[in-house]
Amino acid sequence: MTVIDVDKIQKPMHETHASGLNLSYEWRVKQLKSLRRLIVENKDLLCEAVKSDLGRHYGETRAGELKPVENEIKFALKNLKRWMKTEAVPSSATMFPGFSYVHRKPLAAPGVLIIGPFNYPCYLTLKPLIGAFAGGNPAVIKPSELSAESGKTFLNLFSKYFEPGAAQVVLGSIPESNALLEKSWGKVFFTGSPRVGKIVASACASTLTPVILELGGKSPVVVDENIRAKHLQNVADRIIFAKTYNAGQTCVAPDTLFVHDSHVKDLCVCLVNAIETQFGKDPKQGELGRIISIASTKRLQQMILEAEGDDSSSVVYGSSTECDIDTRYICPTLILNPKPGAKVLKEEIFGPILPIVTFSSRSEAYESVNSLGSHPLQFTVFTSEDGVFQEYTTKCPSSAAFRNDCLVQLSNHNLPFGGLGGSGIGHYSGKYSFDAFTHPFPSTYRPIGKLWDLDNLRCHPYGDWKTKFLERYIVGLPDIPVMHVNRLVYVTAIIAALFATLSTVDEPRFLVAQFFRWIADHVHE
Repeated sequence: MTVIDVDKIQKPMHETHASGLNLSYEWRVKQLKSLRRLIVENKDLLCEAVKSDLGRHYGETRAGELKPVENEIKFALKNLKRWMKTEAVPSSATMFPGFSYVHRKPLAAPGVLIIGPFNYPCYLTLKPLIGAFAGGNPAVIKPSELSAESGKTFLNLFSKYFEPGAAQVVLGSIPESNALLEKSWGKVFFTGSPRVGKIVASACASTLTPVILELGGKSPVVVDENIRAKHLQNVADRIIFAKTYNAGQTCVAPDTLFVHDSHVKDLCVCLVNAIETQFGKDPKQGELGRIISIASTKRLQQMILEAEGDDSSSVVYGSSTECDIDTRYICPTLILNPKPGAKVLKEEIFGPILPIVTFSSRSEAYESVNSLGSHPLQFTVFTSEDGVFQEYTTKCPSSAAFRNDCLVQLSNHNLPFGGLGGSGIGHYSGKYSFDAFTHPFPSTYRPIGKLWDLDNLRCHPYGDWKTKFLERYIVGLPDIPVMHVNRLVYVTAIIAALFATLSTVDEPRFLVAQFFRWIADHVHE
């Protein structure tokens, strides 16, 4: 029995492609402006939905989800015409005289499928939608079933602000997702866990659908020995902000903190101070968000219990008894030197628990960071020297690395965001989103006429002399650069040089006449 009628969902999207409307600048701008109106006119409604799902303070949702999406739309609208502009590129010498172009066209019909995550139901679902619209693609959004209220809100709002041929929302869980993935799409964009990402990638492979996977993993943070003691509180404030944002349910949140022996005692004091400053003596009564589900809350509590039962580690702040399963509350918790093999060191935490691991040398730090797994989604190093930062990024491969801060870099739409290896496939954000959701369509133009083929020089029969001539003087020539002036000037200069090599031609005047006749017919600004 079919859970949803995917053909019915895709039909208006196919119609949009067939009409060609989505090729236009106007169609794309209309969708982007509609999305902006949806957000601006429904901020309170969206904040309430997210609060119901994640217990998150409205300030976090406005500043961390809605406003960044507005900014991304503004950035896309400002630059869209330039992004869509046809790009002239150099041509190979064998094409002379020829002109080469790259056009950015929408992806294949019916459009894009965006499978969103629960942790940032607005930002991580709507941000890729901006790229899809900018690229001229209709889209289907499948919100996470875990953030149910946000999904219901999207369903109601999208039906008011978009036509089915532009954007639709499909609710459901695994059966609905599987039904959607059984069909071919222009591209599938998935944000979620590596485990589910493998399932999505496998399904897309069966339909030859290209896919972007934004996954997670362990995002390490290192506090190097050369950080000055007077800066430790500022370092702690930044780490705790990033770790507790959205209750730690962020794919690039600090997952494991590596601290040099000389700083660990003072930094732990600063981290505790940061927690109490940001959330009060009792964080449960503060603005800390809640975990998405009871099951996830229990999993996190078990991590704390494991540390409490291990004599080799110590819990610097927080405890399992301060957690409240029924209200999905996990107390911010600092665990110093958990035992090797502990869950907090092996699993992606996705909660406000921060393991702290000490090191005595940089070589030990490199080894510890690399032991977390290959290519973290984000790697942060707190250091006073750029050379040290570069050394860490060389020794510890990652998808992205940042110096002296965490999380806030995601607000920069001039930077690409995406994984490497086990942390994901593909990038997006700003212009990178436009590139991700468009097809680079090449086209070329050459005038017709035997003159331009040098008397069929490229055709058989070859023989030794022609083979050597082609290899040395034609195929081996450098590319013809893109012209930035009138084509007439460019072509005339090249043809003049060519005529100098055609001294054996019986009728040069005929060739010149033919050349200028071609100019009149084919050469334009």
